[in-house]
Amino acid sequence: VKEIYTTLYRVAGDSKIVNALITAAKNGKKVTVFIELKARFDEENNLRWSKRMKAAGVRIINSIPGLKVHAKVALVKRETENRIHYTALIATGNLNEVTARFYTDHILFTTNSNLVRELELLFLFLVKRRKPESGSEVLFKHLLIAGFNLQRSFLEMIDAEIRNARQGKPSGIIIKMNNLEEELLIKKLYEASAAGVKVQMIVRSICCLAPGLTGLSENISIVRIVDRYLEHGRVFLFTNGGDEKMFIGSADWMNRNIYRRIEVCTPV
Repeated sequence: VKEIYTTLYRVAGDSKIVNALITAAKNGKKVTVFIELKARFDEENNLRWSKRMKAAGVRIINSIPGLKVHAKVALVKRETENRIHYTALIATGNLNEVTARFYTDHILFTTNSNLVRELELLFLFLVKRRKPESGSEVLFKHLLIAGFNLQRSFLEMIDAEIRNARQGKPSGIIIKMNNLEEELLIKKLYEASAAGVKVQMIVRSICCLAPGLTGLSENISIVRIVDRYLEHGRVFLFTNGGDEKMFIGSADWMNRNIYRRIEVCTPV
């Protein structure tokens, strides 16, 4: 391993992950960590770990003013037989050993060249510590990243389901998330329902969409899962005329996630 890049949002009090990053830096690896100091309730803990990592030689990139980095991603650069290989980790939950005991989350560990290339572009952007600019969404064709192309991409995928339903092709949407609040995406789901698209949703907490209403949302159903584990994963499945598209990621459909955070969703 030559280089490690990762984001950290909520860090455990005695984090084995952070201790491993510190060890890697002491062993001569180039380690870059973007740590979100504005993670609510964890500000002090994240600041403490930030100082410890910096003292050990980890390159620390702190919060971007006016923007939270909520993405749960990592990128590892390895050299094998004089060739460089990249491995990416894209998750729905934090790299936190404490919450991992009772949160249900999903992680994609991949060497897919399209995904690792775009994740590297994202880390290069984060290092600059600035907000996304209009038109910069062209950087990303495969990853969905809030602030760049995430909302537009989801709206386009729902539009595709609407067209397929009207043309008699297979259509349908299944979405699992923590919270549903953002107005444009909710309106688009109502539009899909009116077009005959069956929309199944699992929404754990805040939900501003009213399902099952005649003339508005009769094709939308919503359930909540309350069980032993806290359902934290975000999963998006689109029938796409029979050629299914599936995504996982860190983004709920809330104003804060769509407009004021960096989030990453990946195709599976």
